[in-house]
Amino acid sequence: MKVKCVSTTGKGLNKFTMNNSRDTEQVKYPLKKDDIYTIYGQHIYNNILGYLIIGTYENLPSWYPAELFEVIDHQVHLEWYYNYEEDSVISALWGYKEMVLTDNHYDDLIERTDKAKRIFLKRKKEIDEFLEYT
Repeated sequence: MKVKCVSTTGKGLNKFTMNNSRDTEQVKYPLKKDDIYTIYGQHIYNNILGYLIIGTYENLPSWYPAELFEVIDHQVHLEWYYNYEEDSVISALWGYKEMVLTDNHYDDLIERTDKAKRIFLKRKKEIDEFLEYT
C-alpha cells in the first residue's frame, strides 16, 4: 500500500485525533508534502488509524496519523496479518507476521532494539519487492 503525504504538521489533524494523541498543531512531522510513502503496518491506537512509515528524514519507521495521507495504491502485501483486541490501547494491528504475532515486537520496534530492527528491515525488503512487481 502506498500513500501520498497531504500534510506535514498537526494542523492537518482533526479535533478527535488532537485530543487523543500527543500531537499538537505545532508538531512538524519528518515528511515531505506530496511525497509517496510505503505502508509497512497499520494500527488503531486510541481509536486513531496510524501508518508505519519511514519518514523522509528517517532510517527506521515511525507511526503517523493516517489523516496526513491519501491512499494512492490500495494493494497490501500478500503476507499481512491482522489482530483485534477490543480492550487494548492498540485495538487493531495489521502488518508483517512478527508485527502482529510476536509478543513485544511492536514495542521493541518503537524502542529500536537490534532484533526488531533486523526483522523490520527483512520484512521491508520483502514488501518493497512485492510492491515493485505488482
